[in-house]
Amino acid sequence: MPSFITIKKENMSQKVILETLGTLEKKEMLGPVGYPELVLEAFHPYPGYHGTTVPDKDMPKSLFAITRSKYTDEKLIRVTQKVKQENGLKFDGTPGMVTLFNMLNPCIRFKDVGRYEDVPVILKAYQHEGIEFMTNRKIEPFAGIIKVKKYFLMHVITNCTFQDVEEPNMHYFSIPLQLRFTQFEKISLDLKRNLENPNFDAALATIYRKAGLIDLIRIYDEKCTPERLNQIRTKYVQAIGILAK
Repeated sequence: MPSFITIKKENMSQKVILETLGTLEKKEMLGPVGYPELVLEAFHPYPGYHGTTVPDKDMPKSLFAITRSKYTDEKLIRVTQKVKQENGLKFDGTPGMVTLFNMLNPCIRFKDVGRYEDVPVILKAYQHEGIEFMTNRKIEPFAGIIKVKKYFLMHVITNCTFQDVEEPNMHYFSIPLQLRFTQFEKISLDLKRNLENPNFDAALATIYRKAGLIDLIRIYDEKCTPERLNQIRTKYVQAIGILAK
């Protein structure tokens, strides 16, 4: 996997930018959208954070189209490039997995889709390229674990903390070992009970570096200062240290 660091100047000062690939894993409330294909929508993309803004109901946040088969990441990425180039469509599509019917199911995660009306056009374009989707069915809303491939573009704050370039409300910090999602979920719940300000959303992440995989935790908080990020990281590292004993 490609992984490299570039330097660029912003406002007469230098900022190190890390550009790499990786994964993001989280749990969200999901439910079907009314298309012929089985497409799930995340009702609240950042369930642990309660902001002051009201989401625009006319703009989809995160959609997960369940595929009949598991296609390779390369195939889906190439199909996504072709669909966008040949149809003039603007969206972000990435391979992923979703827990559904008590098992992991392959999917394509769509973000930055302009309108719900654009989704059938996008799905039809994928189908034209040979991608088959599961047929829609009645499913009650449920809490599902989602794991998606992700392109990371981050400002390097310190050697263990980062800020997303494209979504500055997102921050990341490294952790000393890999966590199973159940471990991460328990630590997060316990940690929030003992923080003065528990208003943030957390997810697991990994990034590829030359030395191997680096484990991260992603924090979404619209008012996250470097001091607050360090405080949250310290609490997580302490909890992970106790777990490792």
